[in-house]
Amino acid sequence: MPAALVVPALEQAWGSRFYGARKRLDGHRLVATDADRTFGDADRDLRGPAGELLLVATGRPAGLAALEGDGVDELLARLAQDTPTTVRKMHQVR
Repeated sequence: MPAALVVPALEQAWGSRFYGARKRLDGHRLVATDADRTFGDADRDLRGPAGELLLVATGRPAGLAALEGDGVDELLARLAQDTPTTVRKMHQVR
C-alpha cells in the first residue's frame, strides 16, 4: 500500500479511542519505515511499513510478521495471551 494513502488512516486509528490503538500498544512507539512518521513516544519500537503498522494498530496481528524492533517480541507475547491460536503460532516461530 502506498504510504501516502496509509498514513492518514494510521493517524486516524492512533488518534481515535474507537480503535483502541494507544491502549493496545501502550509502551510502544510506531515508526513507519516508508514514511517520515512516528506515533507515540515510548521506549520500545515497532518499525515497519505504514500498512503493517495500520494492521497492528487496528488489532490485526498479521501485521506483526513484517515488523522489526525491540517491541515486537513483547507485543507478540502480550497478544498471544488474549488472542487465537494464530498469534500463538506466530510467537513460537519467532
